[in-house]
Amino acid sequence: MNAPIVYLVKFWVKPGGEKKVFEWLDGGHLQDVVAQPGFLWASRYKLTEPDKDGWPAYAMIYGVKSAEALRAYFASAATKRYVQERIELGLDALLRMDRNWGTLEIAVDAPAKAA
Repeated sequence: MNAPIVYLVKFWVKPGGEKKVFEWLDGGHLQDVVAQPGFLWASRYKLTEPDKDGWPAYAMIYGVKSAEALRAYFASAATKRYVQERIELGLDALLRMDRNWGTLEIAVDAPAKAA
């Protein structure tokens, strides 16, 4: 899955908070983000190393059509709604997040294997 732009949200979940966090993420948030203009796909990974306090680490990686589409998303009503949802659900106390984005520089596929 390649995209011209990737938006990376690395996050850590307080132990015991996983159920509440993932109910929100999987209960519509992820699908809503991918439905935003310019978003192509999303994947979530469980990372192997927790943070210094033992909070499990994850990464959401979103493929986006263009930097303009991502900037429009950052300025959209959707991002303001997500902040409000996290506050109302008490998720901010259960999450630590780090966000970044960048452009595709190179993509290499594995060579085809002989049958």
